[in-house]
Amino acid sequence: MKFYRNAAIEERAEQRIAELEALLGRAVEPPIPLELIAEHMLGLDILWEEIEELPGELIYGGLRMEEKLIVLNEKRRGLFEEKPGLERSTKGHEMGHWDLFGTKDQPGQLVMFEEDTRFVRRSSPAGDLRVMRALIKTPEGQELLRQIQKRADDPDEARAVNRYAAALSMPKRLITEEALKVDRRSWPPLYRLAERFEVSITALKVRLQQLNLLYLDDRGRLFESIEQATGQRSLF
Repeated sequence: MKFYRNAAIEERAEQRIAELEALLGRAVEPPIPLELIAEHMLGLDILWEEIEELPGELIYGGLRMEEKLIVLNEKRRGLFEEKPGLERSTKGHEMGHWDLFGTKDQPGQLVMFEEDTRFVRRSSPAGDLRVMRALIKTPEGQELLRQIQKRADDPDEARAVNRYAAALSMPKRLITEEALKVDRRSWPPLYRLAERFEVSITALKVRLQQLNLLYLDDRGRLFESIEQATGQRSLF
């Protein structure tokens, strides 16, 4: 498996944004049209369809490499509607699998799952913890957990594609410009910023922390950077 440093991931995302701007003939503004990048830059289509889940498993979407297709799980449409930003992060996640972990001639060429060759990768968090705890109690349940874990992303790959998704949805230049205009020591402006980029507040928080535009101390206090937090502590 390829390993990407953060700078390389950011560079790839910036490249895709630049290609989209060249296509449109203008600078992009938030929210970034991920669907246009998927279609025109990566050659991917997106559709809704039910994806089979194992007991306790939670799958947001998947990538069908041979069909150049991102599938969003119809079973979880209500969850997408309930959690703003989740749909966009899922699309970006699958786009990252395709764009980062293929070859020049065969993007998205990854090892298939033995039990279901339709999907190369699936967007899947841990799942229902109550069900997981129950499964551990039986040998059959433990085997099911192993199957679920086998279907999940490799941790390094997950880190890379999540960083890619964030860099596409919140390009470094744009999010920096907009973040510097607001009071990042208060949650309400941050929530408004998340709404503008159509991402979750959690995704925004992580992105700003990645760019050292936000820092939370161990008491949950907000600072505009780690330097500001360090300076604040030195006053007391």
